[in-house]
Amino acid sequence: MKIIFMLALMLFAQGVFAAAALSTLSWEDPTTRVDGTPLKYEEIKEYQVYYAVDGEPTLNSDVIIIAPGTTTEKVSLDLTPREEKYTVSFAILTVDTDGNMSALSETVSKDFSISSTAGPAAPTNLQFTIVCTDGCTIAEVPTQ
Repeated sequence: MKIIFMLALMLFAQGVFAAAALSTLSWEDPTTRVDGTPLKYEEIKEYQVYYAVDGEPTLNSDVIIIAPGTTTEKVSLDLTPREEKYTVSFAILTVDTDGNMSALSETVSKDFSISSTAGPAAPTNLQFTIVCTDGCTIAEVPTQ
């Protein structure tokens, strides 16, 4: 059975909602165990989807637990807008109903660009000049 998993990435930029990205991650269910004996679909307890931003996923990476038959999951990533793309990488392992775990699958990756939705910064380094001719008076205005 082929699993198609829709991954909705919610991308945030410095507390401001930046973008939502939809990505599809799919895989084939394993049908055998490492020793070659059959593995039935009913014997699969869960999938563990490990992911990393700008790196390789490991067993120490963030993880999403997926039950067999689940087709959609949301992941929120707090990413700061930058010129270069982010690379989000995924690897999956299978856990059977006895708690046995497979090795991590090969890694697949997806690139995302993050643009800011924040307004522009205020102008800086403001300067002004007053030119007085014929008796002008300059008074200091108190700031409040």
